[in-house]
Amino acid sequence: MKAIKLFVLSALVVSLASCGQGSKDNGGAAPDVAPADTLLISVDDLLANPDSLVGQTITVEGVCSHLCKHGGRKAFLVGAGENATPFRCEASEAMGGAFPQDVINHNLLVTGTLVEDRIDEEAVKSMEEQNAAAEKAAAKEGKADAVAESCSTEKKAQGQGEVNSFADRMADYRARIAERQAKEGKAYLSFYHLDSQCYKVADPE
Repeated sequence: MKAIKLFVLSALVVSLASCGQGSKDNGGAAPDVAPADTLLISVDDLLANPDSLVGQTITVEGVCSHLCKHGGRKAFLVGAGENATPFRCEASEAMGGAFPQDVINHNLLVTGTLVEDRIDEEAVKSMEEQNAAAEKAAAKEGKADAVAESCSTEKKAQGQGEVNSFADRMADYRARIAERQAKEGKAYLSFYHLDSQCYKVADPE
């Protein structure tokens, strides 16, 4: 119970009568109703201590600062402050696989399951292999700049907002993995995202 109390907003438990309906909606693609006892939590409070909520269905509130360029599958929510850490919400097939472009800069309530994403040495090596293969294919086609850069918002979400090159990102992962292993005995980094079931635009009146 102590862990849950860390996430109390003005009300711990809310009933969302129409997740997906509001001043704007999702075209009816998502489920109409979120579970009645869904915990409502701000992005800032969630990111302060997410571990106890992994695997649970929650509703996260924040302003949509960015949608991924590849079809809007990923929406990033931010809380208070100019340097707030973005939190990734991934649209499910129930939502049509995407958030609409017009949710950008609006306050959203997004309901879904909190997922922990782990990056360990094996994952870093896999990313390096994929990047090397992409660079090789691009060079073969004479397209030296064909390897896409990572989304700046997603990098910021992983604490790499000031890290530019791919090699530096991998080095940063390794350094942080080693630091966490030394401090906590965990040889991996933990990041989090929401497998989103539905959303509602809830701009302040």
